[in-house]
Amino acid sequence: MQNLIKIIVVIVLLIFGDTQDIFAQKQKILVVPYTRFQFVSEYNLSEIAQINNVTEQEVFNQYTKSLSDAFSSYKNEQFEFEMIAEIDYLSLKKLMKYDIEKFKGKKYNASNLNLVEADKLAELLSQYQAEYILFVNWYNIEKTVHTAYIGDNNKRNSFSLHKIDFDVYNNKKEKIIGKGNVKLNCGEFPSVAMIEEKCLKAHSLTNCYQGLITDLLKELSLNK
Repeated sequence: MQNLIKIIVVIVLLIFGDTQDIFAQKQKILVVPYTRFQFVSEYNLSEIAQINNVTEQEVFNQYTKSLSDAFSSYKNEQFEFEMIAEIDYLSLKKLMKYDIEKFKGKKYNASNLNLVEADKLAELLSQYQAEYILFVNWYNIEKTVHTAYIGDNNKRNSFSLHKIDFDVYNNKKEKIIGKGNVKLNCGEFPSVAMIEEKCLKAHSLTNCYQGLITDLLKELSLNK
């Protein structure tokens, strides 16, 4: 009986140890959202505000909350996201500039970290226990049209396309990803409500980040 108990204890300890290893291997990505000046739209702000039932001044916060919810709630066995705290966000933004740059031959709105010391960036990431930092540098809403097919007829509805530019650095201040005009994918067959709202309701966009995040993590896995 004693031997059986010892065996069970050993098995439990082994399982617990493996579980700890799994959690220890999960890598964190610190997310820095775009600023008000990096949020642009072909739709009038007043129209977006009306659809979201907020004031024009509150539109920006609605959209950054959608981004925050999308990244914070994303589930993955290897990676996790955390939004940067307001105080760190403000301190970092004071040192940052933005340029049009090329990464792997493609132009995009890029973050410029020349004024950010490498050890300070490493210290910031260490504070959050993060290995990477993601900068969302541009959020663009374009006007487009969604065609709904009804029997032999089709109806063209005003719609919107959402694109972002972003880059990712590691804790050595090395840029490992830089992308522009990455579309939020809301699916080929949006709901009736989304069509009526022209895909401008911020809350409805949270799930549209899924494909972008999945592709980002695949690329990060290859850069390990």
